[in-house]
Amino acid sequence: MKRSLLLFIIFSISLTTYAAEKSTLEVIDFPNIPEIAVPEGMGYGNFFSKQKPAKIVFGVSDPGHQLKESLTNAAYTIKYLKPRNIPYEIELVLYGKAIFTANSFNEKYASYAALFNELNKHGVVFSICNNSLAALDQSADDLYEFMQIIPAGILQITKKQMQGFAYIHNTK
Repeated sequence: MKRSLLLFIIFSISLTTYAAEKSTLEVIDFPNIPEIAVPEGMGYGNFFSKQKPAKIVFGVSDPGHQLKESLTNAAYTIKYLKPRNIPYEIELVLYGKAIFTANSFNEKYASYAALFNELNKHGVVFSICNNSLAALDQSADDLYEFMQIIPAGILQITKKQMQGFAYIHNTK
């Protein structure tokens, strides 16, 4: 009888703790990224640790669908990890024609500006390939102020992989 009562109390406390944690999760909004609820009981258990960050680098060469998908994936990653206090490091490396979107004066890609800014506020690093800037005759002075120039996009991705980052390259 005592054992049953003890198990019931432990179960009740666990359920209450789970419900309290679930109801207090912060909702993070990103422009044009709809909220998708994580169904109850679905998750990653304790795989992601509060002591070890999830490290992701996105390589983006296409300013269209590939960039949009990479930005969306970065946003949903943050929406899942940040409210659970799981640290993360996310970097988007823009090279090739994707660097056109980093030009703050390029009206063709102005629709990305709000999402770039919001992701940056949540710690996402944007690295722009210097080789692509030169090859495509783009000025570093025209980049969004929070974007950093790196010597070569491919080498930056390689460096991040060697530092333990998961490399994500969305395709068309």
